[in-house]
Amino acid sequence: MAESSERNTRNTAAPNEQRERYGDNSRTLPAKLVVIAIVGMLVIASAYIFVQMNRVSAPDVSATQAGWSRTPGKEDEQFIFTLDVTREKPELDSYCIIYALNYDVAEVGRRDVFIPGGGPATVRMDVPIATRELAVAGDVYGCSTDIPEFLAPAK
Repeated sequence: MAESSERNTRNTAAPNEQRERYGDNSRTLPAKLVVIAIVGMLVIASAYIFVQMNRVSAPDVSATQAGWSRTPGKEDEQFIFTLDVTREKPELDSYCIIYALNYDVAEVGRRDVFIPGGGPATVRMDVPIATRELAVAGDVYGCSTDIPEFLAPAK
């Protein structure tokens, strides 16, 4: 038994003696570096959340369906969609994309509608949509103030 206790004391040198003999090979990061990394990640995450919230927050232009009708004698060719467009800044030009649907809820017509700046904040419009077949409903795909080139008024 005395032999085994000698062996244990020989093999278990004090931690300071081991560091002196073999060097400090611990691979822990300095605390300052860890704190800087965490703060950096929080700043990046906050910036990302801020950008996403602004991107998907309340739009500056929105439209809702206000009704629809068909052109007598042209039921299979034309669908008249009535929409109410509400603009946060009525002085800006805007546009909306609307579409017509058949009984199978398949899109049978689509139209981009330009809304010139000026006038009241909410505007009601009757917009004819050319259709491939009989349309029974319509909806608004979306609206924006970023006017695509093909809709921009000639200058």
